[in-house]
Amino acid sequence: MCSGKLLLIPLFFVFLSPAFSQGKPGTAPGKPPEPAPPAAGEVYSPEGTMRALAAAYPRAISRVEYRGEDWAVLMRGRWFYHAGGRLVPEEHLDQAESYARQSFYRYFPGLPPWQEPEGEQAERLRNALGARRANPPRRDPEFYDTLWQAHTREEAAANLVQITFLGKALGVHKELADRLGKIDSLIREAAKTDPEIRRWIAGIGSIGAWNWRNVAATVSRSYHSYAVALDILPVSLRGLASYWQWTADQNPEWYRVPYTGRYHPPLEVITIFERFGFCWGGKWPLFDTMHFEYRPEIMILHGMKVENEHEGS
Repeated sequence: MCSGKLLLIPLFFVFLSPAFSQGKPGTAPGKPPEPAPPAAGEVYSPEGTMRALAAAYPRAISRVEYRGEDWAVLMRGRWFYHAGGRLVPEEHLDQAESYARQSFYRYFPGLPPWQEPEGEQAERLRNALGARRANPPRRDPEFYDTLWQAHTREEAAANLVQITFLGKALGVHKELADRLGKIDSLIREAAKTDPEIRRWIAGIGSIGAWNWRNVAATVSRSYHSYAVALDILPVSLRGLASYWQWTADQNPEWYRVPYTGRYHPPLEVITIFERFGFCWGGKWPLFDTMHFEYRPEIMILHGMKVENEHEGS
C-alpha cells in the first residue's frame, strides 16, 4: 500500500560508486555545470539523485554521465535521464513532460515531535485525495521496470522466491530474500529483551508483499508490483489509523490525526528495516504506517548508512 520525524541523530555516509564518467553524447567527457539548487518542484539536484541511484544499485547501473545538458545513468545497456526528476529512458525524452516526477521524498532518522499541519500545508493535504482522483499521477514505469526486470506481471512473478518472514509466508523479489532474512533475525533477537516488539510480532495478522497493481488513486506502478515492498497489518487496528486514504474516506481532516491515533510498529523495528534500505511509510505526510518499501537511494540521498548495499542482478 503506497501512499512517504525531529529527532536528530548522527548521520552516517555511504560512499558512492566510483563507476561513472562525465560527458555528452558523441563527444569527449565534458565539464557539467556547477551544482545548482534543485528546480521548482524538485527535492534533490539531478546530479545528486542520479549518483544516489548508481550507489544504491551498482550492478544494475554502470555509469553516471552528464549527457546532452542533463544527468543520466546507464542501466542494463539503456540510458535513463533525470528529466526533472521523471527518470525517463532516452526514447521517451520527447514526452517527458507528460509524466509525473518519481518520488524522491525527504526522509530522516527518528520520529520528530508531532506538529499538526496548518495553513497551506493543511489545505494541500485536505485536497490531496480529491486532486489524485481528479488527475491521477502517471509516472514513466520504465526505470523501475528495468531495474527490477519486471515489465509485466509474468516477468515479476518469475522473480519471486517464497520466504517466511516473522512467521508469515510471502513471495518477495529474489534480490531481497537474504536482506529480509537478516531483518527477520534482528527483529527476533531484539524481541528477546523488548516486550513491545514481542507483543507487536504476536499481534501481526498479515504481511503482504507481491501484488501487481498501481498505487491507489494513481496510474503509477506500486512497488508491491516488483515485490520490493511489505504491508504489515495487525490482527486489529483497534480504531487506529494506518493508511491516509482509508482515513480520508471517513474523515476529511485525516491529516490532523496525531501519532497517538495511528498504528505504529516499534521504533526499533523501523530502525532495523532502515538499516537495510527500507523506508517506512509512517514518515510520509500521506502516511502509510503498515508499509515498508526498499528504496536505498532515499537513504543515500540523506547520508544514512545502508548495510550490505543492493548488488543488483
